[in-house]
Amino acid sequence: MTGILRLIRLPDVVSILNASLGYGSILMASRGSFAISATLIVLAMAADGIDGFLARRLGNGPLGTQIDSLSDVLSFGVAPAFLAWAAFGSVFWILGGFYLACGILRLARFNVSPKKQGEFQGMPIPGAGVFVAASVLLDGPLLTALLMVSMSFLMISTIPYPKLRDPRIFPPVLAVGAVAAVGWHMGDLRLSAGVVFLALVGYLTSPLVIELCRRRGKLPPSRRV
Repeated sequence: MTGILRLIRLPDVVSILNASLGYGSILMASRGSFAISATLIVLAMAADGIDGFLARRLGNGPLGTQIDSLSDVLSFGVAPAFLAWAAFGSVFWILGGFYLACGILRLARFNVSPKKQGEFQGMPIPGAGVFVAASVLLDGPLLTALLMVSMSFLMISTIPYPKLRDPRIFPPVLAVGAVAAVGWHMGDLRLSAGVVFLALVGYLTSPLVIELCRRRGKLPPSRRV
């Protein structure tokens, strides 16, 4: 036991926290506490961002990539799929299985592919998972179904999505989090979910916006590494 503990680094601990939040989300969804379940998925995405930041600053341990991917499968693959099924039932067990399979493929490809400077290949699974979770709180089974299918295909696509590491994005992200937190405190879950949902729509359409800006010469051409 002590041998494996010596391999764990601080980013790995945060990744395990990510997985624990995903596990908690599944438990809450099984009890019908859908708002808490979705909130835990959002918090798991925050933990996923923190562990990435720490890994870049402190270095990644020998288990880091595997722990991170396994945690992401639970928090952004299994948890959102289970939440959608628990909330709406019906065919969502099939949609959830398809969504989970595409999420696993997305993470496996990420682990074995050369990394590209400044971009991901396909929709990152944390964004997809939070997208699905927010749609459940908007109480629209059709919206959730459409999102699960579209997120599934986007995750395994080759569409480039930007890595959000520029410090200038932190203020708007904090603003979104603050408004969502206020909505939660006031009991307006649709407001909280709507704010997060709209922010993710912005990220969803970012490849199109970036490509249009490049064609107009407002951004340099994409550099692939």
